[in-house]
Amino acid sequence: MTQIGIIGGTFNPIHTAHLAIAEQFYEQLGLNKCYFVPTYISPFKSESNSKSEVSPLHRAEMARLALGGNPHFQIDSFEIDRKEISYSYLTVNHFKKKFPDSKLYFLIGQDQANHFHKWRNWTEIVSVSQLTIAKRVDESQFATKNREDLSSRLTAGDNKPIWINNPNMEISSSDIRQRFNSGKSTNYLLPDSVYDYIRKNNIYTKENKIEN
Repeated sequence: MTQIGIIGGTFNPIHTAHLAIAEQFYEQLGLNKCYFVPTYISPFKSESNSKSEVSPLHRAEMARLALGGNPHFQIDSFEIDRKEISYSYLTVNHFKKKFPDSKLYFLIGQDQANHFHKWRNWTEIVSVSQLTIAKRVDESQFATKNREDLSSRLTAGDNKPIWINNPNMEISSSDIRQRFNSGKSTNYLLPDSVYDYIRKNNIYTKENKIEN
């Protein structure tokens, strides 16, 4: 059976931690293909705030550049094409229709898992796909019991979350945006192709003009 991975996010911008986690996701679960799905508007942001940020097309292009032609990774523009608030249950159903005979794996971060029960139709996501969680803190600081409690809360039927053994990389998109805005170095935090695109398009600076 073909195994398909799904990674959603704003990718504002995509960075090396995203890529390292995706690689572990791909390898650990033996995926045939992993799709990055940039959001149009996150459900957790107001439309007015989202409209003032970097355009979805810029974010999608940065993600495409970051993948660097890796045949295992691909961009899916489903959420951007809808031009509405991006709900993940719609996204997994899109992939279910696209790959009806495949097993789907939906990846979220540990921080997202803590409030996943608040996502719209979260049980539908778990029933259509295999929920997979990437750890976001050092294992020594995260008790096994807490992980088990979280997994128990996010189990639907017999479908229990899978945790991946990804590297712990303390990199955030918000920090990268601040670094660009203040003129600080972003060396080793994101691919050169993404850095060049950001500079060329004057993104994450006070003078940036948003294109939607």
